[in-house]
Amino acid sequence: MRWVDGIQEAWRAKPLVTRLVALIIVLLAAGLALAGTVMIGLLQRHLIAQVDDQLENSARSLVADTSGPVSTQPNVPTPYYIRRTLADGSTSVLVSADTLQRSGTPIIPDLLGLGEVADTDSLWTHPVTVRSTQPGSTWRAVAIPLVYEDTTTPAGVMTIALPLGDVQRTLANTGSYFLIASAVIVAVGGSLGRYLVHRSLLPLRSIESVAGKIAAGDLTQRVDAEPPTTEVGSLGLSLNTMLSQVEQSFEAREQSERKIRRFVSDASHELRTPLAAIRGYGELYEMGGVPPERVPDVMGRIHSEATRMGSLVEDLLTLARLDEGQPLALTEVDLVKLADNAAFDLQALDPTRGVRVMSLSGHKPPMTLVVTADRDRIQQVFTNLIGNIDRYTPAGSPVELALGVQDGQAVAEFRDHGPGIAPKDQDRVFERFYRAEDSRARATGGTGVGLAIVAGIMSAHHGAASISRTRGGGLTVRVALPLTQPAVPPSPSPAATRPEPDFAPIPGEAGAAGEDQRPRGGRQ
Repeated sequence: MRWVDGIQEAWRAKPLVTRLVALIIVLLAAGLALAGTVMIGLLQRHLIAQVDDQLENSARSLVADTSGPVSTQPNVPTPYYIRRTLADGSTSVLVSADTLQRSGTPIIPDLLGLGEVADTDSLWTHPVTVRSTQPGSTWRAVAIPLVYEDTTTPAGVMTIALPLGDVQRTLANTGSYFLIASAVIVAVGGSLGRYLVHRSLLPLRSIESVAGKIAAGDLTQRVDAEPPTTEVGSLGLSLNTMLSQVEQSFEAREQSERKIRRFVSDASHELRTPLAAIRGYGELYEMGGVPPERVPDVMGRIHSEATRMGSLVEDLLTLARLDEGQPLALTEVDLVKLADNAAFDLQALDPTRGVRVMSLSGHKPPMTLVVTADRDRIQQVFTNLIGNIDRYTPAGSPVELALGVQDGQAVAEFRDHGPGIAPKDQDRVFERFYRAEDSRARATGGTGVGLAIVAGIMSAHHGAASISRTRGGGLTVRVALPLTQPAVPPSPSPAATRPEPDFAPIPGEAGAAGEDQRPRGGRQ
């Protein structure tokens, strides 16, 4: 129905304070109406019971005062109406004129016939309410069978009635007083309820103010803390949590956008150099500016720059895949085998180096150290770190690859004894395209993304990468991965014996960060 929908729509359009106050008033009015109805009903029942008691007591007195066969001059109280119908058919009525004027004449039906008795212990009828000739007035009446003295012979019927005017006036006055009191209670309750509801909802006004400031762009706003056991406090806590998450999301988005812009700028800068070299040599060759004897050198230079650009593009693709969160091809990977292969590769790059695979404490390495990881990605981590060692440390300098378990993680440390890295650069070496100042000439051929790839791969595996100073000088790169099975203790069998390097082993503890370190070329 349209009018019902209209009422519902109008109700929903009202402010919350108005709706709550309206509900309070309705509940107060309904409660007072119910209480008034019950109270008036109980009062009426009590007053009528008093009238009935008075009527029955008076009836007993009248019956006892009857003299002769039938008394004709009883002591009649003023408010009573007495009608006696005798066996001979005569009827007499005794009532005062004042009572008739105030309450009219009761219209009493034949409650008992001649010779009939009521089905009660007293043989009288129960009191009943009858109408009056005066509108609005009622009477309470009872009928009593009369018999001749000392006999059971019916002599007639006496009907006695009392007006209920006093009862009605008492009920009317009580109802009026209760109605006035109820109106005052509803008015005061509504006003006090509005005040209390308004004060209780003041935190919602605060939330509204905070929401307005947030809409204006200030995501640092928070709702004032309220007890979390209250609805407003729970709402404020949830809203603050949501705002924190939204603020973090916006900050993460802004950081991501800044990172993307920086990534694009750095990638463009890195790619511009080889592209410019290739284009320049190509144009010089097309113009005939390259002597025949220099053509192999120019082609070699073009090939070198193309190789460098291809390597950089591959690194960029790797970083892009890591950023996209592409799923890893997880399998069981033995870090000890990867370390053996890395040591072999490093010795192949520089046969003069002494490379040792050992435990974190400087003893023999574990037989196996198995983790669940992407084999190709972890292999790339080892390759990048070995390449950095070969590129940035002096030829012939010793290297240790330390393996073990710490804090429930599989740990691999790449310890070199080169010039190390300046303290000011240690916190930034894992940033993309970052190189120390003395490596800007790219003489070493680094692109500045090698360690960034290492950090990204570790993060994708829920691991971590960090650097520290090697004891005695140099740099230690530490990578840690979640452990899937404990390392097997070293076996005393000859098969587990590894060739010792031709230099003295250096313990694996990291040196103090405050020790002097010589600047070195920027690590990838």
